[in-house]
Amino acid sequence: MRQTIKALGWIIAILWIAVLLLPATVALSILQLMEGQNFGIQEPTFTVSPEGNFTMSMPVYVNNTGFYDLSEITVTIKITKENRTISTLATTLPDVPAGTMASSNCTISSSLAELFAQDRELLTNTATLIMRATLHFRVAYAIAFNGTMNFPVDWGAPFNNLDINVINYNLTSGTVSVSINFDNDAYFDLSGPLLIKLYNAEDELISSSQMNLNISSQTHFQDLFEMTVSDPSKMSNSGSIRLYFLDMEIFEGGWILP
Repeated sequence: MRQTIKALGWIIAILWIAVLLLPATVALSILQLMEGQNFGIQEPTFTVSPEGNFTMSMPVYVNNTGFYDLSEITVTIKITKENRTISTLATTLPDVPAGTMASSNCTISSSLAELFAQDRELLTNTATLIMRATLHFRVAYAIAFNGTMNFPVDWGAPFNNLDINVINYNLTSGTVSVSINFDNDAYFDLSGPLLIKLYNAEDELISSSQMNLNISSQTHFQDLFEMTVSDPSKMSNSGSIRLYFLDMEIFEGGWILP
C-alpha cells in the first residue's frame, strides 16, 4: 500500500513538473521559430497573361526547430500603400512536426483592371508597398499563437515617366502626330492593346488609334502615332487626349498644337 501511495506521489510530482515546464518549453519553441530564418516570406513574382490577368505569388515557409508539432498554420499578407489596402493574400500550410519544414505560396490572381482600380497611381508612379504578414499557428495542437511582421517592397510602375505630346498637324494629309514614351519599370512584361483617343476643344472625339504592345520588363518605350482626323472641320488648336491599356484609362490630359 505504501509503495502504491509512493508511486502515485511520484506520478503526481512528474505531472506537476510537466505542467510547469510546458509553458517554458512552448515559449522556447516559439522563440526558436521566430528567430533566424525559421519563418520567411520570399520575394514576390509577378506575371501578366496576354488577356490581362495579373498573378502575384509570394513563397512562404516554416522551419519548425522547436520541441512541439505546429498545426493550423495560416499566413495572411495584406498589401498596403500609405495605410490603404491594395490587396490581401492568404494561404494554409500543412501541420509541421518538430524538426521538419513546410512551404506554400500566397497567390492572388485578378484582372489588371480590378487590381489597379484600388489605386490608379500604381500604373504611372513607382511606390513603396508595405507587406503586413500575420502568422497564426498552434503549438502542441493546443496553444494558439499569432505573430506579425512588416516589410517593404518596391513597386515599379508599368507606365513610369509617361509623356504624351501632340507635336504636329499635317493639313494636307489631315493627320496628327502624337509622341508617346514611358519606362516599363514593372516586374512583368506589358502585352496588350494600347489605345489613344484625341478630343478637340469641344470635347468631341476627332481621332483614335491603337497598337499592340509587347514590352519587356525594365525597358523604355517610344513611338509616334499618326492619327487621321476624319473631319478636318472639327480640328482645333487644343483639346484633350486619353490613353487606355486593356480598357483601363491610364492618362487624361490636355494638348496644344505647337
